[in-house]
Amino acid sequence: MNYRETISQKAHFNYLHKKQSGGAGQFARVMGYIEPTTTDLNSEDADLACQFVDATEGQNIPNEYIPAIEKAFHECTKKGIQTGYPVVGIKYVLTDGQTHVVDSSSLAFGIATKYSFKEAF
Repeated sequence: MNYRETISQKAHFNYLHKKQSGGAGQFARVMGYIEPTTTDLNSEDADLACQFVDATEGQNIPNEYIPAIEKAFHECTKKGIQTGYPVVGIKYVLTDGQTHVVDSSSLAFGIATKYSFKEAF
């Protein structure tokens, strides 16, 4: 039997990753929510895929960081928070964020995404 993890209701996240050590630091904020993609996971046609949605408006998060956020989200779904089994049937919706001129990077946004997923899950 294959075990999987999912969520049953919408959960919001607002995670700020800020780390300063000597030289250039790391700074990234991601805001949004995760929600189930389907209500009945036991039905034959249940959509078990995990979806990433970029619902940001404006330039609070530059487009160059969006792929890093999506990649980090999909990495999180491979091993769930509760039991370590794959996560299925959820949608990660990125609605807003914040960057820093010097300290933001793809790495910082990847880390922020992983912690935001953990926080919301």
